[in-house]
Amino acid sequence: MWELYERLIEPIPDDVPVDEIIVGTSCTMVRAGGAAGAAANQRLESRPRILEEEEWERGMTWRQAASLISSWNFLEAGIGAAAINAYYNRESVLMDGIAAYEGVKILESCDTFAAPGDAFSGKKVATIGHFHYAEHYLEKAGELFVLEREPRQGDYPDTACEYILPNMDYIYITGFTLVNKTLPRLLELSGNARVILVGPSVPMAPALFEFGVKELAGTLITDRKDRTLHPPRQPPGGSASGIPVEQDIRFNN
Repeated sequence: MWELYERLIEPIPDDVPVDEIIVGTSCTMVRAGGAAGAAANQRLESRPRILEEEEWERGMTWRQAASLISSWNFLEAGIGAAAINAYYNRESVLMDGIAAYEGVKILESCDTFAAPGDAFSGKKVATIGHFHYAEHYLEKAGELFVLEREPRQGDYPDTACEYILPNMDYIYITGFTLVNKTLPRLLELSGNARVILVGPSVPMAPALFEFGVKELAGTLITDRKDRTLHPPRQPPGGSASGIPVEQDIRFNN
């Protein structure tokens, strides 16, 4: 189960210090090595932190911060996700990653939910989490299954994933599943579908294609000087971000 996380953490330098960690109401940002990364957070702290708050920046390296993704304290794990995104979600690393994987390409600037178009027709589509800004695209699906940890009217509880996902054609998974550790099992169940990992918590790491992901739709921070964190917005690019200036990007293999 931890192999996916180990692959993401492995190339992150262990000799570069973390410059800053900012934890907002719904988003966390980490700065290191001249880069910045963000991830959605959840203030679930039923388990103790691996590190105390004063240790988050004191002498911590980039890789050490990224390793916090393994924490079962989700506020702390969000720091790990943001540190991972700071590494992968920058143009130079993106280009190197794409060059290293045959068949990987950047997709046109189009909403990841809109891209399939009529291909949704008659197909079974599942989303892990609600993507309200995309619902009018998903109406084209033959059948739509929304799986939620806190289900609303018409949703399936997330425990239904064991029964539903093996039969899907398309599956959209929120990047927050990296933080709550459900992603490895969800990918195991989704082997028959085109899996799209989407949202501000998504690391644009081609290594994820080795685990069954077919498309990544995430966010690059393009203005690293603005330190303001605010509640997530819902842009047409297919991701919600708490960072004021960003660029949405998609690529697949």
